[in-house]
Amino acid sequence: MAFIVGPKRKADDAALARVWMERYGASAIVSRGRLHDALSLPALVAREGDEVLGALTFDRQEGAIEVVTLDSFVMGQGVGSALLEAMATLARHEGAKRLWLVTSNDNIRALRFYQRRGWDMVAIHSDAISQARKLKPEIPTHGDYGIPIRHEIEFALTLD
Repeated sequence: MAFIVGPKRKADDAALARVWMERYGASAIVSRGRLHDALSLPALVAREGDEVLGALTFDRQEGAIEVVTLDSFVMGQGVGSALLEAMATLARHEGAKRLWLVTSNDNIRALRFYQRRGWDMVAIHSDAISQARKLKPEIPTHGDYGIPIRHEIEFALTLD
């Protein structure tokens, strides 16, 4: 599969909104008690021709960049890895010292994915998702493998 990673185009919004509605119940994302509108965030998109294969949204902060969403629409093709690598390159270019993100405790695939790519698990925010439901009630109570969704697990990548 030959794909390229580049900035999100306005034309990508409809496809991304559909996917986020299916996966997250809305384009609204809560992390660390903050509500983000994924459609309004800057993003990198992996595409093959006009087909969107994946996307990563991010939020710039003081000296760090939060990866708010990472979605691959095709599994096992390197899309997620390529998006993370492109984000790290962009962050270094912008002078950021750290990338970080949170995922939920039920997301076993993500826990494996990030660790295998050199990200460190740096914090467990106990019961953070129970609190996030106050901002976004659509967050389900149970996720992958029937695991109750309650905690945010924070990962970080220190940039050289």
